[in-house]
Amino acid sequence: MRQTLAALSDQPLSTAVLETRVDLSRTRLEMLLKVLDSDGAAKRVKGGWIGTGAEWVYDRERHQRIAAARKAEQQAMLDYLGTRECRLVFLRRQLDDPDPTPCGRCDVCTGTVWSPEVSAEVAAAAAERLQKPGVEIAPRKMWPSGMKELGIPVSGRLKADELAEPGRAVGRLSDIGWGTRLRELLAGPDQPVPSDLLDAVVRVLAGWDWAQRPVGVVGLGSRTRPHQLDHLARRIAEIGRLPLLGTLPPAGERPGTHENSAQRLAAVWEGFDTAALPDLAGLDGPVLLVDDLVDSGWTMTVAARAVRRAGAPAVLPLALALAG
Repeated sequence: MRQTLAALSDQPLSTAVLETRVDLSRTRLEMLLKVLDSDGAAKRVKGGWIGTGAEWVYDRERHQRIAAARKAEQQAMLDYLGTRECRLVFLRRQLDDPDPTPCGRCDVCTGTVWSPEVSAEVAAAAAERLQKPGVEIAPRKMWPSGMKELGIPVSGRLKADELAEPGRAVGRLSDIGWGTRLRELLAGPDQPVPSDLLDAVVRVLAGWDWAQRPVGVVGLGSRTRPHQLDHLARRIAEIGRLPLLGTLPPAGERPGTHENSAQRLAAVWEGFDTAALPDLAGLDGPVLLVDDLVDSGWTMTVAARAVRRAGAPAVLPLALALAG
């Protein structure tokens, strides 16, 4: 909170500019600004936010009351699941209705018990859907606002000759299908990619409706999982009978954890040794750019930009996992 307050001045600053000064997510930053506004320490004006100069003191008692109210609401939701009285009566009591009457229609009133059983056909269809690999990686198309404040000379839309195409990943880490398997892999040791996940990658590639088949593979280097990523890129090249054109190795220190797009982009902007890439200007088709995990998308965006600037006519991101 005090970090956010210190970033404000008597000149209006947009939320996007504040993100370059405060390492908070957009949602959390906007929440803190609203709290400062309600407490009189900040004010929304035309063009953004300003500091009022008023002293801000954390109102502990007020926030404890809010936290207690939220906890009571959560408990009410749990109690609703197990209530033995009419569900409408329960809800109306929560809304302070002094004289709620039973609805006569809910499962408690009618004594209806719904079976948790499903047919074999439905179970098989669900299993097939969960086991089908392949989710889209949407490319970044806009740079975060205010990057010049962090010394990075980009703004607005990415140039057409620096963009990546929509990519593919085996699955999301949050999925109940492939997510469990991917979480186990990425939490484990730096070892070759197991055969079941390689098979899943092949299925993703086979089902990819690209406009033109890729003509080569470029792998992303890694500080923490170098052998696994190298193995993944090489196996994809071998299976697809494509040349492994090179690896884009990491440069500098390992980026820390950051909360918003501006800070994340700044952390990876000079994160690759682009001089290690070969000249790709003679290629007559797209390049597969291979990574293990796409999180915020800025690492892949910067890497794809480097591959495009090296001469590749198009870049198709391919990853094992997509965060979120």
